[in-house]
Amino acid sequence: PASPAPASPAYASLSPAKSSAPSAPPSIPNNAKSVKTRVELARVMRELGGLDEARTAECVKLLSEARDIEPRNVDACVGLGNLFKDTDPSKAIAEMSKFPDPEGFGNGKHGKPNFDDSFCHVEIARTIIKHGVDTKDKALLECEQLEKSLCIAGKVMGWDGIDKWVEILDNRGKWDMLKRIYMAIHEDNPEVDEDLVKGYFTAKGWDPVIIAPRVYCPQHQ
Repeated sequence: PASPAPASPAYASLSPAKSSAPSAPPSIPNNAKSVKTRVELARVMRELGGLDEARTAECVKLLSEARDIEPRNVDACVGLGNLFKDTDPSKAIAEMSKFPDPEGFGNGKHGKPNFDDSFCHVEIARTIIKHGVDTKDKALLECEQLEKSLCIAGKVMGWDGIDKWVEILDNRGKWDMLKRIYMAIHEDNPEVDEDLVKGYFTAKGWDPVIIAPRVYCPQHQ
């Protein structure tokens, strides 16, 4: 006859007690793979939950962490700016302006910006111009950051790609700045020679004298 199964230890039949307390949400790992998670969570909070003070603070925390992990993440950088565009445009501009400069930028040159550079700097330029027009702040409409952003965006989009902002600044007499932006956008184009540039400036009604490129202050992160 078969031997009876060995008796189980007395404790084997005891199930662990189940806690009725809800489990804590999983923490977001601090690595590059979590950048998208942080950005998406902040986006969902903005779009679905509305932004009270607490939610805004949480979005700032998520997007700042994402930017710390990946400084050239354009969604994190522009996302931070979008949190403040309506309530504090100056802060929005300051946050977006922390986006790292493109490769080769500096010493009077504007580097080799890509689509992410263009996207971020279009948002910066749009915010500065809207705020400057709304507040009638003439100094803001000729500030260093606006010129820099239009140069970088224009290097990607071309002069015609920034024409609506050129028109706004032209109507407000920011001609020297526009001439520098034009020269920056075409700095690597061998077909744009001095005679062509002077002819274009004259046709626009600007003084045809060519102005040296602006040298920007070092970027502070």
